[in-house]
Amino acid sequence: MRFLKENAISIYKTLLWIVLMGHVADWFLDFTDETNRLLSTAMFCLIGIAYLTFAWAFDKIWLKTIFLFCGIYVILMNFIPDFGWIKTIIGIVCTLTPLIIQRFIPEEKEEVINS
Repeated sequence: MRFLKENAISIYKTLLWIVLMGHVADWFLDFTDETNRLLSTAMFCLIGIAYLTFAWAFDKIWLKTIFLFCGIYVILMNFIPDFGWIKTIIGIVCTLTPLIIQRFIPEEKEEVINS
């Protein structure tokens, strides 16, 4: 199982680097709108997958709910038709909220039992 987990993390990091390099390459190569849309969709899907993974990791139900909702919306917003500025506002909120929450959640310290 550990081998599978390490491979999944490596694949995820590789995909992130490919998308990042694609966005940087766009500055110099001036990709078409279709290619830029594909890169943005891949980027937001990878962010959404990360949020869904974080939702799975938390124990508190309110954290799970927020990360789950934000992850699902960030993924789905690429595939639903544009319905105005509200889609953009919700997308920004769903992208930033988990980052802000993670910043302020205290890290759980492992207790060492002296015997």
